[in-house]
Amino acid sequence: MDGGRLFSVRGERIIALGRAILAAFLCLSLVVGHVADDAIVRGLIVGYLAYSLLMLAGTRSRLFVYGVLRRPWLTSGLDFAVFTVLLFLTNGAESPFFSPFIFMILSGTLQWGSRGAVVMGGLTLTAFVATSLGSFQSQIFVLRIGYTMVITIMMAAFGGHLERVVQELSRLSDPIGPDAEDGEAPLADALRHALRVFGARRGMALLESEEPYAQLLLLGDGELESRRLPPTADGWVLGEAADGVFLYEAGAGATLVRSGRWTYVGAAQPLAPALREAASFQRVLAIPARSQGLSAWLFVLDHHEPANEDLAIGEMVGAQASMALERWEAQREQQAAAAVEDRIRLARDLHDGVLQFLAGAGLQLDALDRMPDLPDAVRGRLATLRQAIVEEQRELRGFISAMRPTDGAGRAATGSLKGELDALAERLSRYWSIEVSADADPFDTAAPEPLLYDLRWIVREAVANAVRHGQADRVRIEARANGRMLDLTIQDNGRGFTRNPTEPPRSLHERARALGGRLDVQNDPGGCRLVVHTPLDLAS
Repeated sequence: MDGGRLFSVRGERIIALGRAILAAFLCLSLVVGHVADDAIVRGLIVGYLAYSLLMLAGTRSRLFVYGVLRRPWLTSGLDFAVFTVLLFLTNGAESPFFSPFIFMILSGTLQWGSRGAVVMGGLTLTAFVATSLGSFQSQIFVLRIGYTMVITIMMAAFGGHLERVVQELSRLSDPIGPDAEDGEAPLADALRHALRVFGARRGMALLESEEPYAQLLLLGDGELESRRLPPTADGWVLGEAADGVFLYEAGAGATLVRSGRWTYVGAAQPLAPALREAASFQRVLAIPARSQGLSAWLFVLDHHEPANEDLAIGEMVGAQASMALERWEAQREQQAAAAVEDRIRLARDLHDGVLQFLAGAGLQLDALDRMPDLPDAVRGRLATLRQAIVEEQRELRGFISAMRPTDGAGRAATGSLKGELDALAERLSRYWSIEVSADADPFDTAAPEPLLYDLRWIVREAVANAVRHGQADRVRIEARANGRMLDLTIQDNGRGFTRNPTEPPRSLHERARALGGRLDVQNDPGGCRLVVHTPLDLAS
């Protein structure tokens, strides 16, 4: 049996109990009242009592419930027929048996929601008017018409509200997936999920982190915008509102907060000015989402017909978003652990393979150098090769050391930027037989060893490209530190990139992005100029 029918069966059990109580009081009215001694009226009420008791007893039988009460329109039709006949037999507008029709409107709302309330209200008005011909001027007639309309409107609104809550609850089953494309926290997906649940079109999401700046996402009509907000002294959500889900009406300056099982009135201005200025809104439903390492807020803007139940549903959405953040963090930790294992394996393979091969090659060169009658030019070339192998071994050992994980006991070691660039320039000059010079400003600038390692490879590849592809014979390397940023400029006098003048090798771009920076290139027939912009303390 599906959920809709199951809900109807549960509602029908309540209706059966109400029907039996109503029939009992109708019979009691025959005893204490002055109803006309019409045998048909008495027999109809007594028969209706027997019918209602039979239906009430039937609700205890599973076979009866699943077989008969799955068609509640049958019992509602019989109720309507009995009440209409009673109304007709007892003077229409003046009849004391008008109240059973209110029972019909209530039961219709339980069974079919807002549509049931409207249909039963319409049937009640039709039956009342049809049985009250000639009594339209009666005060009781006018009051009962108004009473029926009020009950119908209120129950239709109540049924519609229940339907909306059920729809919101059903949309909670939609999953929240991580933003796999860019590897960032699933904040945008969580915001879309919240808007989908509450049927809203606009929203904001705020992600707080250990950095001074917070990330703000604004979503409206399918367009996503990202901003960075400077830190605030008092936080983004103020007062008691920071403890749970809250609904804020900007126009009225009213805030309703739900924390745990309690709902109470919060501060008149629960949001920081920067958040209120980020987007225009009349009301906002704020939902916290937290994990072990992240703290976020989802803001649903101007959703229709806010109600207290939205706070409870907001807690469910917040729990889902929190689980998505925790799942994303766990995946990141697993990926990091897998990457560490891969780096350890690669470092071991390089040490046992390539590094040992270079050591063997150096021994072979030493053996050649000991051979008699070698020309001086050959011995000079052997010395150059032996020195190159020694330097490559040193670079490879540094690479292996950088790949192995540290114990995290402190900050990474630092080295002199100018000293590193001078040594690299001297080595590249000897290796490529060109003029390579280097400078750093300020001259005493220190940089973390992981950053120096990456900069060495960027310079080496840039110089190699300048010689091999640009036919350069002079390269200038300049490093300029400006606060927390570093600009590394590599200028040559070659003919530039000939195959694609506007795009240097992809590996240079990838290394610059890996450092959290970017690479700018200026290329012309008179030479190529590469500028790497990177944080100076990124790896520290």
